[in-house]
Amino acid sequence: MAARFHSTRLIVGMLCLLLLCAGCSIRRVTFNDVVTPEQVNFIRVGQTTIRELADHIGAPDEVTESDFGGVALYYWSDTKSAALDFGAIGRLFLPYSPTMTLSKTGVTPEQFQVVFDPQWTVRAYGFSRRATDEPVIWFWPF
Repeated sequence: MAARFHSTRLIVGMLCLLLLCAGCSIRRVTFNDVVTPEQVNFIRVGQTTIRELADHIGAPDEVTESDFGGVALYYWSDTKSAALDFGAIGRLFLPYSPTMTLSKTGVTPEQFQVVFDPQWTVRAYGFSRRATDEPVIWFWPF
C-alpha cells in the first residue's frame, strides 16, 4: 500500500512539474562575434593600417568620419530573454485561455572602436564596454 501511494505521489508530482514548465521559454541571441583584447593585441598605433585590421579581425560593421579622421566600429551584443506564460496551463484543458505572460529581456551591447589618421593608419583604439558585467537592461533570472 505504501509503495502504491509513493508511486502515485511521484506521478502526480511529475505532472505538476510538467504543467508548470508548459509556459516557460528561454532565448539567447548573440549578435556578431565578440572582439577580445587578445585578438587586437597586434595593433600598433601609427603602424597598423585598416587593411591589416580587416585581415586579422574582419571588416568593420561601420566606417564613419569624425573630426579626428576615419573611425571603424565593430559591434556585438548578447541578448537574453525568458518568459513564463501562465495561460499555457489553461490551454491544456480549456478551449480558450488568454495569454498571461511575464517576460523580460536583458541586452548587453558592446563596441570596439578604431580611429584612423587621413592615411588610414591607426591613431587610437579601444573598447566601449560597460564597467560591470551587468547588462544595460537587467533581467532577473540571469
